Amino acid sequence: MRFEGRLAFAGLVAAASVSSVWAQAPIPKPAAASLPVSAPDRFRLVLNGSAWPATTSFGDSRTPTEYGEPGTIDTRYEAGPAFGPDVALQVSLFRGLGLLVGYSYVSRDVTGQIEASRPHPLYLDRHRSASSGISGYGLTQGALHLDLAYARAAGHLDWALFAGATLFQVEADQLLDPTYEEAYPYDELSITATPSTPVKDNPTGFNVGGRLDYRFGRSRRFGAGVQVSYSTASVELKAGRDATEIRFDAGGLQLGGGLRIYF
Repeated sequence: MRFEGRLAFAGLVAAASVSSVWAQAPIPKPAAASLPVSAPDRFRLVLNGSAWPATTSFGDSRTPTEYGEPGTIDTRYEAGPAFGPDVALQVSLFRGLGLLVGYSYVSRDVTGQIEASRPHPLYLDRHRSASSGISGYGLTQGALHLDLAYARAAGHLDWALFAGATLFQVEADQLLDPTYEEAYPYDELSITATPSTPVKDNPTGFNVGGRLDYRFGRSRRFGAGVQVSYSTASVELKAGRDATEIRFDAGGLQLGGGLRIYF
């Protein structure tokens, strides 16, 4: 009995010692789960300032009848290079594939030359000639782009390719009837004024392009980049019933650069 009692007492002491040590030992805290960071690249807002470096040339001819005879007026126009805004919103839908909707606008200064041949008021088959330069005319072009886009990212770099349809809104100043100066005996002729009228067309064409961007900071929600694109559509304008139709291509090569916002 004494031996069994001592054994029981020793067991109680050992159990108490283990409990004391266990109570004093610090309990490890579970590691805090890191929250996933969503990639800020589902939407891309592209804000560019773009240049159209190429010039655009076009012209028309007309045959107005005066003093019982037909005359001729040949007009040549040239629209110079220009700079304008370009904005687009791109959304990624599946593995980099997505949609892009953009709008660009540009206004060009137009100069040109008029060559006129006008019948004589007193004699048949004695046309008089006059020429004049024109200035202050304009050519404006708005373009709505509806594209498929493919975008990928590598570190701070982000690039995209896109192509699709473009809906143009084109307005060009065209020559009305020139104002002439002539005096008896009406052998000489000069052009004193070249009034204009706006003529519009809304052709549909296509566009294709690419973009290379760099994202700033750790959040990578802002960036800057460059863009190259090409768009085109056939424009048809007519200033009057006696004028031939003017045809030229809208759009052209576009070089841009600006800011990017990712969200």
